[in-house]
Amino acid sequence: MSAALDAVNDKWGKKTLILASEGFKQPFETKAQMRSPRYTTRLADLPVVRA
Repeated sequence: MSAALDAVNDKWGKKTLILASEGFKQPFETKAQMRSPRYTTRLADLPVVRA
């Protein structure tokens, strides 16, 4: 198993495949920086949903 893992990582790049026991860092973050600082206090800043 280790040889196969090494072969894939050699071909496609370091850390392409990892063992589940190594854990992982999620590549996404919340979009809080895109939210208005007054999103809870100013009605005009709330998003409008229309069906």
